[in-house]
Amino acid sequence: MRLLILLLLLTLLAISQINTILDSDPWFHIKAGEHIVKNLNIPKTDIFYYALENLEWIDHEWFFQVLFYLVFVKFGWLGINVFKAIIISLCFFILLFFITAKYNKIIYAILFILLSVLAFGYRSLPRPEIFSYLLLCIFFYVLENERMLSLLPFLEVAWVNLHGYFILGPALIFLYYLAELISGNQRKAKRLGVLFVLTCLACFINPYFAKGAFYPVKILRDFSGPHKTYGQIVAELIMPITVSFKGYFFFWILAILSSITFLINLKKARLHHILIFLGSFTASYIAARNMPIFIFLAMPLAAINLNEAKLTKDIPERRYYPVAALAIMICIYLFISNKYYAMTHQSALRRTEFKVSDAFIPSHACDFLEDNGIKGRIFNSFDFGHYLTYRFYPEKRIFIDARTELYKYDFYQLYKNAIHYPDTWEQLQKRYGFDIALVKHGFSGSIRRLIRYLYNHKEWALVYYDKKSVIFLHDVPANKIAIEKFKVNFRKKKLENEDININIAMFFEKIGEYRLAEQVYIKLLEKRPKFLEAANNLSAIYIDTGRFDEALDVMFKFLKYYPKRAELYANIGTAYLRMGLEEDGLYMLERAARLNPYLRQASYMLGLVYLKRGNRDAALRQFIKYKNMDPFDPGARRILGDIYKEKGLLNKAELEYNEADRLEGR
Repeated sequence: MRLLILLLLLTLLAISQINTILDSDPWFHIKAGEHIVKNLNIPKTDIFYYALENLEWIDHEWFFQVLFYLVFVKFGWLGINVFKAIIISLCFFILLFFITAKYNKIIYAILFILLSVLAFGYRSLPRPEIFSYLLLCIFFYVLENERMLSLLPFLEVAWVNLHGYFILGPALIFLYYLAELISGNQRKAKRLGVLFVLTCLACFINPYFAKGAFYPVKILRDFSGPHKTYGQIVAELIMPITVSFKGYFFFWILAILSSITFLINLKKARLHHILIFLGSFTASYIAARNMPIFIFLAMPLAAINLNEAKLTKDIPERRYYPVAALAIMICIYLFISNKYYAMTHQSALRRTEFKVSDAFIPSHACDFLEDNGIKGRIFNSFDFGHYLTYRFYPEKRIFIDARTELYKYDFYQLYKNAIHYPDTWEQLQKRYGFDIALVKHGFSGSIRRLIRYLYNHKEWALVYYDKKSVIFLHDVPANKIAIEKFKVNFRKKKLENEDININIAMFFEKIGEYRLAEQVYIKLLEKRPKFLEAANNLSAIYIDTGRFDEALDVMFKFLKYYPKRAELYANIGTAYLRMGLEEDGLYMLERAARLNPYLRQASYMLGLVYLKRGNRDAALRQFIKYKNMDPFDPGARRILGDIYKEKGLLNKAELEYNEADRLEGR
C-alpha cells in the first residue's frame, strides 16, 4: 500500500507541475541564454534596451538561462514543462525521503505535501526560482542530517549563478548557528559558524564578484527605499494578506495547520525549527513571491512536529493509508479536470497541459512587423518587452521590459508618464526617435489614453490591431508605404469573425468607435446570453447615447442572473440620473458602492450627485477616492479643482487644474 501511495504521489507531482505557460519571463530567459551560448559571454551591461545604453546589468540568473535555452532548443516547450516538473518533484521527494528515513513514517509527510502542492500551484512557473527551491530543500536536508556539510559551499557556488534567492543558503545556516549558540552548544555553533563564513565567501564566485554577491542586498534596499520601485510595479511583490483569503486559500490553510503542529509539539520543538518557521513565514508575509520559501520549509517542519509530539507520534499510520491514497487521487482529479485552477481563481486560460499560451504576448503583431519589413525603433508596453526581445534581438532593441530591478524608479515613472501625458510622450519620441508604437490594449485599461491619443494624432496611423495589441506608425518617410497600405479606416470597416471578441470591443470603445463596439457586444451576447461584461459595456454605450430604456432593459435582465454585481447597479443608477430620476439614481449608486467600495463609476457618479445637492464634503470624499483609483482622469481633476476653489483651498485647486491641463496636453 505504501508503494501505491508513493506512485500516486509521483503522478500528482508530475501532473500538478505541467500546466499552461502563461508567463512572459521564459521568452526573455531563452533569448538571454541564446546570447550567452552563442557568444560565450556573460553580459556586464544590458544588451536589450536602446533607451538605457551601457546600463549595468548583473545577470545573476545566467547559468539557469543557459540550461533553459539548451532544454528549449532540444525539446521545446514540452521539455520546459517537464524540466520544471522534474525540479519541483525533486524538491518534494527530497523532503519526503528525509522524513521517511528519520521516522519510517509517511502519513504526516503526505498530508503536508498535499497541502504544499495545492499551495504551491500559484507559483508553478518555469522561472529560475525553481532551482532556489531545490537548493533550499537540499540545504535543509543536509543541515538536518549534519552530514555532508562540506558540500554546502560548493552548492552555494551553483546557487549564486542560478537565482537571486541564493542568500537563503547562508541565511538558513545562520539560523542553525544562532540556535546552537543560544542553546549553548559551542562545538556545533563553531562548526556552523565556519560553514556560514565559507558559504558567504562562495557567493563571491560569480562573474560579477562582490556586486553579484551583494545583489540581494541591493534589491532589498531598493524595495524598502523611498520609491519602493518593485512593490509599485510588480503584482507578485504585494503582501498576500492584502489579497482576499480565497486568493491564497491553500497557503493560509498550510500556514494555520503547520503553526498548530508547533503548539502540539511545544515541549520538543527545536529552536532552529522555530526560527526557520518564523523567518520563512515573515518572508512570505512581506511578498507573495516568497510564499514557496515558507511552503517548502513548513512541510517538513510540520511533519517533524507530528512525528515527535506525544499526542500524535504513536498513531498507527497503516489504517490511514486508504485515506491518503484517496486524498491523492482527489488532488490528481482536481488537476486533470482543471478544477484546481478554477478553485484558486487562477487565469481561465490555465490548464493541465504542455502548451505555451500566446494570450499575453503580441505574437501576431510581431508577425505583422516582420512580414512587412517595417523597420525602426519600437516603443513598447512594459509587459511586452520580454517577448519582443525574444522575437527581434539583435535586429531590434526594446524600450522597456519587466526587469524592474535593472533600471531606476525615475525611468519607469518616465514610461508611465508617457502613456498618460501627451507632452511627455512627445518629448520621449523626440529624445529616443521611435517610429513604431506596439502597445497592449487587452486585459487592462491603463494605457487607453495613449491609444486614443495616438489614434487621433495626425502624425500617427493605426496600421494593425488584434485582441491584445495595436501598432501605430509615425508618419515619417520610412513608414509612408506601410501607412498607405495598412492604415485602418473604421468608417468603411465591416466586422469580421476575429473582431467578435470582448477585448476588441473594448478597444473600439477606447478609440471612440462606439458603433463598432456596440455591434461586437450584441454579437457576443447572441453567442453567450449571460455574458456580464459584454452586457454591462453595451448598456454603458446605450446610456452615453441617450438610449436609457434599452440600457435598463439589459441591466434588469442581467440582475436576475447576477443580483449582487455592483457594476449593474452603478449603470442603472447612472441611467436614472441621466433621466432626471435623482432619488432612484442615488439609491442604486449607493447600493453599488456598498457591494463594491472600489467601483470607480459609483464613486464618480456619487460625487456628482452630492455636488449637485450642495454636499461638497461628501462630494470631495468621493472624488478623492475616485482619483486614487484613476489618477489620470482630467475631468475628475477639474471637478476636484472646482470643489477646492469653492472651499477656498486655492493651492490645491491650482494643482488639480494644472494636472488636468497636462493630461489633456494643454
